[in-house]
Amino acid sequence: MKLVVTRTLAAASAITAVAVGLAAPALADPPLLNGTYAGGDVLNLWTIATTCGTSGCAGTVSSNQGWTVPATLVNGLWNFKITKPDGAICADGSYAPAYISLTLDPATLAGTITTDSNYDCPGGTITQAPFQLHQVS
Repeated sequence: MKLVVTRTLAAASAITAVAVGLAAPALADPPLLNGTYAGGDVLNLWTIATTCGTSGCAGTVSSNQGWTVPATLVNGLWNFKITKPDGAICADGSYAPAYISLTLDPATLAGTITTDSNYDCPGGTITQAPFQLHQVS
C-alpha cells in the first residue's frame, strides 16, 4: 500500500512540474503613464495620470493650456480627444467644435495626432501626424 501511495504522489508531482513548466507566462501589467510630459515645445506640458483596475484602464490628461480630458487604454495604446467647443468657424459662419484625437504608445511615448482640416465643419480632410513626448517629471 505504501508503495502505491508513493508512486501516486511521485506521478502527481511530475505532472504538476510539467504543467508549471508549460504554463503560459503571466500577462504583463498594463502600461501606465504618470507624470509630466512635453513634446518639442516645453511650454506646452501635459500631466498624465493613469490607473488600471478590474474594469479596465483609464486616466486623465491635463495641459497647462487649460484643458483636461479622459484617457482610455485600447489595444495597448492610450487614447484621448481634445474638444474645443466653438473652436472652428465654418464657411457658412456657424461655429463647430474643434476635435483633436491623440493616440500614444506608453512604451515609446510616440503618438499620432488626428485632425480634420475643417474640424466639425463639412468638407474637411482628415490628416494624421506623428508626435513624440518625453517625460520631464
